[in-house]
Amino acid sequence: MSAIYIPLNSFFDKKISMKDLLQAISIVGKSKATGIEIRRELIKEEDLLPVLQNIQPILHKADLYTVYSAPIPVWNNLGTVNEQALHTVLEESNFLSAQWVKLPLGHYDKKKSDLQALGKILKKYPNVSLLVENDQTVEGGKIQPLASFFENASILGLKIRMTFDIGNWAFQQEDAYEAFQIFHPYIFYFHLKHVVKQGNLFFTVPLPPEQTADWRRIDQGISASIPRALEFSLEKSMEEINKYIDIVQSNQGRGNSHAIN
Repeated sequence: MSAIYIPLNSFFDKKISMKDLLQAISIVGKSKATGIEIRRELIKEEDLLPVLQNIQPILHKADLYTVYSAPIPVWNNLGTVNEQALHTVLEESNFLSAQWVKLPLGHYDKKKSDLQALGKILKKYPNVSLLVENDQTVEGGKIQPLASFFENASILGLKIRMTFDIGNWAFQQEDAYEAFQIFHPYIFYFHLKHVVKQGNLFFTVPLPPEQTADWRRIDQGISASIPRALEFSLEKSMEEINKYIDIVQSNQGRGNSHAIN
């Protein structure tokens, strides 16, 4: 069965206190989840480093693996590598002992974005690996730029993998199953959610449990060894988390789980 991670934004949608964070870690640690996704945008900037330092031993004691996520794009508006910001986030991840950092693509341009420059930055952080996610933006949520990025990074031998967010494709009117077929070789982390459209707005809702639900088709197409994350609103309770973990894992019924390590 898949390892299941719980992103902090499944519990919170605004800045949180240390008390909130410790409560979330405690609940996730007591559940069937394997790990937690720490979201940089939910921690106050002035508290960030001490918070990361303080929760590292707590996460270790709770036996939770950690993904560090930040809404900081790899490529800036000019199509050049977001160098200083990348150094900052990668250094922050070391405080957590996180082995994976999840970032959005940003403005990648195959004609001028220097992948070798990105590779040099990543080499300075051998204990951390980069996961690039399809987000909800035009620049980072369309199939074409992401496909170009991963193809060219692969040619250069850069060990960059993908966070495939099953629901974000809807925000850019892309077909999730088509995207899955293209990005399947690069996927290492799988964000599960269900997105519905009401008028001109999109809303993320919990996974529908029906056997005919769209998410099941893609989920069944990827190895159970790939970790999943439940990225939708959850009650802060072990029972709620375990309910959805059981739904996801019963959709597989094969393979062995592994943590991101």
